[in-house]
Amino acid sequence: MVKLKDLVGNSCKLCPRECGVDRNRFKGLCKTYNKLEIASYNIHCGEEPPISGKNGSGTIFFAGCNLGCIYCQNYPISQLVKAKRAVTTEELADIMLKLQRKKAHNINLVTPSHFVHLITEAIKIARNKGLTIPIVYNTSSYDKEEVIYALDDFVDVYLADLKYTDNKISKELSGVSNYFDVATKAILAMYRTKGKLVLKDGIAKKGLIVRHLVLPGFLKNTERALYWIKENIPDVTVSVMFQYFPAYKALNHEKLNRKINPDEYFYVLNLVEKLELDGYIQEV
Repeated sequence: MVKLKDLVGNSCKLCPRECGVDRNRFKGLCKTYNKLEIASYNIHCGEEPPISGKNGSGTIFFAGCNLGCIYCQNYPISQLVKAKRAVTTEELADIMLKLQRKKAHNINLVTPSHFVHLITEAIKIARNKGLTIPIVYNTSSYDKEEVIYALDDFVDVYLADLKYTDNKISKELSGVSNYFDVATKAILAMYRTKGKLVLKDGIAKKGLIVRHLVLPGFLKNTERALYWIKENIPDVTVSVMFQYFPAYKALNHEKLNRKINPDEYFYVLNLVEKLELDGYIQEV
């Protein structure tokens, strides 16, 4: 099995972009160096019911991102990399333990792909100090398949996007031309290692939730994404999200400069019902 730290070294190949940058000296395409940077951490109650539960999810937002989504709703954190602070692996471990003491149901790692080699070290430290709640890997799914297998002992629940099924769209909207190929391999690896969602008292303990954010004007993309899920992992838990609003560069995009309209909303609802997908649908 691959050692995650070996994928960084002096030529970073940790994520599928394989930018080859020496992140000890320069920022990679993820906009970060080879050191942990977080934007914030807190109890978050806005995730899916088995993630947030009653007490909330112990969410840690990491700075930077290995995608460049023009509509990112967290763009000050992910794209502009503002309001960040560097932390050591020991400090990150202490943050996890602090969130556990606040009665969080889990540790929710948001946009962790470009820091996984350091996050896993922090998880080791935190577990040695008494961390027992599940680790949630909250990702765009633009992750290497080999990295997902290397995370098997560290991650309990995957909260994984399936953004696009058309690589031309992913290039236009997120800056990568191989998203669908990469993400579907990663999602299948997540499913092979963690399986269906396992709940205890309504809270996720293990497994996979596949998310899809519906974008205005891109219903064919949504349709293909939901059909792919049905055909490849039909018993997986799905989360269909309608929270989109124009942000960042999307304000100037001819399709993305508006919210979802009622026709689009009901079209997707009917499609989910037709495919008999199990999971969660976000209310508008």
